[in-house]
Amino acid sequence: MDANSIISSLTGKFPEDIYDADIESDIRVIAKVKPENVVEVCRYLKEDLSFGHLCCEFGADYPDRNEIEVIYVIGSYDHPVVLTMKAILPRDAPEVESVVPVYWNANWYERETYELFGVKYLNHPNLKPLVLPQEMLGEWPLRKDYEGFPNKTARNLV
Repeated sequence: MDANSIISSLTGKFPEDIYDADIESDIRVIAKVKPENVVEVCRYLKEDLSFGHLCCEFGADYPDRNEIEVIYVIGSYDHPVVLTMKAILPRDAPEVESVVPVYWNANWYERETYELFGVKYLNHPNLKPLVLPQEMLGEWPLRKDYEGFPNKTARNLV
């Protein structure tokens, strides 16, 4: 399986849901997915294209575009191609279906993104606080409009 066949397969199977698909290198593919079909696309990636490993999942805040991106980096144990898939969400109500039913390790990635960016993962099995102290819940400290972002006075305490 190579980058070209992956792009062709994805855009062929999901012509209305996958867009801005591109090959960055022989082993790197990037694509955007409509948020309402993230789970279906992930299931296809895992079951039909051998993308069996969710390497990471995280958020990125773009206040100037009024968007939050949820970014999925998905790899394979069977071929060298790594896919970066992005779901674009409205910043004022960022919601997307949880991919935990497909990739079990998304559990903590989604909890962290929920806590730090405010992305609500629908049907997540345990969407509760993971890293923030109780008094910071609901503040979304990794959003760019968070008071004090970026913290230029932080120091390494290790």
